[in-house]
Amino acid sequence: MEPDFWHKRWEDKAIGFHKNEANHLLINHFPLLSLPKTGRFFVPLCGKTLDIHWLLKNGHCVAGVELSEIAVKQLFAELKLTPTVTEKELLMHYSADNIDIFVGDIFQLTKALLGHVDVIYDRAAYVALPLPMRQRYSQHLIEIADNATQLLITFEYDQNLQIGPPFSISNQELNNHYQRAYDMTLLTSEVLEGGLKGQYPAVENVWMLTKSLKERVFDNQTIQPPRDGRWKVMLPILMIFAIAAVLVYQYKIDLKLATTGAVLAGFYTGLITWLLGVITLVPIIGPLLVKILTMSFIWLLNAVGYLVAYIAIKRGYTKDVLTYRGITIALIIGLVIGYVLGGL
Repeated sequence: MEPDFWHKRWEDKAIGFHKNEANHLLINHFPLLSLPKTGRFFVPLCGKTLDIHWLLKNGHCVAGVELSEIAVKQLFAELKLTPTVTEKELLMHYSADNIDIFVGDIFQLTKALLGHVDVIYDRAAYVALPLPMRQRYSQHLIEIADNATQLLITFEYDQNLQIGPPFSISNQELNNHYQRAYDMTLLTSEVLEGGLKGQYPAVENVWMLTKSLKERVFDNQTIQPPRDGRWKVMLPILMIFAIAAVLVYQYKIDLKLATTGAVLAGFYTGLITWLLGVITLVPIIGPLLVKILTMSFIWLLNAVGYLVAYIAIKRGYTKDVLTYRGITIALIIGLVIGYVLGGL
């Protein structure tokens, strides 16, 4: 929404989003945050929420950002605190013991100004923004708070019933905006008592977003299309591999040794990554194929198949091995086709 929209809401006291008590969802799920006694919270688009009162009362520090100076002045007045007010770049900084509130555009707030935070508490910020701005907001939040844990509250309802804000947020949208940086857990999903704005049936979701610790060797988020001119290096390497494969077959070189060497060489030269990058260039289907090829489950399934085959051959069950390997390959192909069709 445009800044004038929110300024007018505060001027006209049309602040139905402001609650007269601390949010029970924050209180109920607070223990899951596993914070130190003096954890620092960041509350984006904070208004004069009583959640800040609750956090301060429980011994925590709070940082916030709010577009309306009216809201911030009321917040400090209700806290019975006299703030020190200074100008920080394009923002006004209201500060007192254990609390720092920045007045202005959240996109002007930098990591350096904000400082360290342990948790982002987002009750009414993400849902207040239209879709194009939500994408920008989510990435900005990740950057300035250094992937801090988030307690995020969203609504789901029929968006055709009202324009918003607050906007209806789907699980898929959150995945699109946050899954690269966070592991996401849906803590609870509650029917909103009385409905949204007392009219529309709605569900309130509480999400815990924690910094992802996954190490991805390959995935469709990190594989990028190949750089211009890269083929001049990779094509000769690919030809060398092809010639080597013919020689292995012709001179009956140990297949296991040759395969291991090819895989290691492929990783070392970047050939495998380059080939996956080429696949991503295929419209629509390419990124889906890359995602399939880099799924841990597919690698695990194939590895188990090879392990079982090796043991079975050692025990003389060569014919059965061929049958079961055929079944495994058919299963993998079926998964690939099903996943691609499902993603189209």
